[in-house]
Amino acid sequence: MIHNPVIPGFNPDPSILFDGSRFVIAVSTFEYYPGVALYASEDLSSWEYAGSALTEDNGFSLAGVRSSSGIYAPAIRFHEGRYYLATTVKSGMGNIIVHADSPAGPWSEPLPVYPTGIDPSLTFLPDGSCFYVQNGPGGIYGAYIDPASGHLQEDLRLICPGQTGYATEAPHIYCRDGMYYLVFAEGGTEYGHHEAVGRSASIYGPYELRPESILSHTARKNHEVQATGHADLLQLPDGRWIAVFLAIRMPGKPLLHHLGRETFMAEVSWEDGWPVIGDGGKVELEMESPVETVRRRPFSFSSSCDIDASPLLRLRARHRDYYDVESGELALHGGEGLSEPLGEPAALLMRQEDFDISFSAVLRTDATLSGRAGVTVFYSCDYHADILCERTDGGIAISLRRHIHDLEAVQGRIILLGRSSVRLEVKADRERYTFYADGHCIGSASTASFATEGTMYMTFTGTLVGIFAEGGDARFILPFGFIG
Repeated sequence: MIHNPVIPGFNPDPSILFDGSRFVIAVSTFEYYPGVALYASEDLSSWEYAGSALTEDNGFSLAGVRSSSGIYAPAIRFHEGRYYLATTVKSGMGNIIVHADSPAGPWSEPLPVYPTGIDPSLTFLPDGSCFYVQNGPGGIYGAYIDPASGHLQEDLRLICPGQTGYATEAPHIYCRDGMYYLVFAEGGTEYGHHEAVGRSASIYGPYELRPESILSHTARKNHEVQATGHADLLQLPDGRWIAVFLAIRMPGKPLLHHLGRETFMAEVSWEDGWPVIGDGGKVELEMESPVETVRRRPFSFSSSCDIDASPLLRLRARHRDYYDVESGELALHGGEGLSEPLGEPAALLMRQEDFDISFSAVLRTDATLSGRAGVTVFYSCDYHADILCERTDGGIAISLRRHIHDLEAVQGRIILLGRSSVRLEVKADRERYTFYADGHCIGSASTASFATEGTMYMTFTGTLVGIFAEGGDARFILPFGFIG
């Protein structure tokens, strides 16, 4: 039984490979650092964070990147003992390739491929050559490439205009029975998102398009799972095929979501020579399969963890000088606030992986607290709610700060006396986040105020929860993170 999503929370645009002993999935991270999260599994059952492809070690930076810009969809492949990953740095280098001998790295410095277009992908062909595709003006473009250097060996050419012509993207090519199959998404990565396929005897096309989508929930508006698409297919060692793809989960009937686009999985069947994902192009939260997936345990950061080897995310910042871990505590050296449009705040964030969660962190409130600090539910610099703590002459002032669009307000202020530390908690269900300090309710915020559909510009991320410091130092007692 496949229990979807297999990698929950903000883990969009999945791409998958098998290296002979393990499976690896790569996902987008946009403005968050380190870039392109990698998850590994030996049997498709349980997925653990295995590293990131774009880090300080290969000189990668997201400084100055706007929200929901930065790192777009990756495609990961394995060939002759080496991993290759193509992705797009939007408002930066454009399409790039990095490669490594292990998912844990070290990964090469980014190799520039092409300055425009998004969603690059690689196909290693039986003769050892490599074909590169991406989406550009008017459809899908392709050319042969040297993946070791990133140099295109010919001019890009249009190989398929798509089916509808609207948001034709996320192309991947597969070889089967002497035919080339071009699988791609259309309709935009919202409620019209769906997956299409074409086939051709030539990799350059023309591609005969299947009239029906191979994955679509566009007609299932009352279903919890929506926006299915951006699929990557893989043939398993036993000959079966599976697909990973993104989808969103709806907390209720309104078409609103806040957890972000998540990684789903389904079996692929071949019908009249065409691949079809799931049950005739439809998928469920639980689907029959020889694969038995296991629910991920909520993440908590402890003194035995390594920040650089953990799934913690940092907003644009690659610098390691704003945090220290020692003696069972984590120190944050705060500067910019969470609302700075292009800021690099001292914040360590975790993906919210389910609707019902509890998050807890203990903040020292003695003289080590020299600025403002606390716990945040964070979607972007424009949408966050924070338990804000600061020292005053009368004790520790704690309030709930909310930022929505261009409005920021503080509510629920209380003063706690005689505290050397305070436990800060966030509890959430499908409708609300509720915020606590040492058991005192500070206030609440609707999940709708973090919904992607309510943002003032197009966004592609999801809700994160974590700790932060602004304008001074703060120390948190380990562990902190999700409970349960």
